[in-house]
Amino acid sequence: MTRDGSARNVVRAVEPMFAAKFAVRFAAKFVAPILLLMGCGSVSVGSTYVGNADLGAFTKAPSEWKTDVVQSAPEFSMHGFWAPGGSKTTLLEPSSSVSGVVIRRLPTTEEETDLEYLGRGVAFSDLNEAFEQGYAVLSEGPTDLRVSKLPGEKLVYDLQTESGTLRVVQVSVADRSKGEVYGVVIGCSVVCFSANRATIDSIVKDFRLGQ
Repeated sequence: MTRDGSARNVVRAVEPMFAAKFAVRFAAKFVAPILLLMGCGSVSVGSTYVGNADLGAFTKAPSEWKTDVVQSAPEFSMHGFWAPGGSKTTLLEPSSSVSGVVIRRLPTTEEETDLEYLGRGVAFSDLNEAFEQGYAVLSEGPTDLRVSKLPGEKLVYDLQTESGTLRVVQVSVADRSKGEVYGVVIGCSVVCFSANRATIDSIVKDFRLGQ
């Protein structure tokens, strides 16, 4: 992934998330932020489907949450999910609010033809560099798992931001027959994440690729 802000770099800064000398960028340069769940209380998973056949992947969110297409392009597509009371102004902030996305990515640089590399950076393109520099710290994993019979990777990690610590769970899977990577990414503050862990885990468990 190029880091010069060019049109080929399908990433954008997620506000000044990190200390001045480093920023992890969200993988959608022209994407509006996702709506989020207000409040930190636990909620149950229902039957709001996130994603569709065009995206090629889906999961299920709590029944009171809503979903919409956030970005749709050949190289990058993303659907978001959120609860009533959310607004399309915030994404993955370290607050008492949960937000999530389902993503499909295609390589846009030579570096990204390594689908494992692209999968690790499915949402935050500079995640590997953040780990190296200490702005991201693994909380759990990496854990191998299978999504729709394909091998995938699950991470839970903390990102140090100017607003506090953002805890994220990320599952990515590569479909090598299509040369594509899919992912589901959910996060909020550490306290919020812990309070909503059962719901977050259920959403992750329901992540599937289209057949």
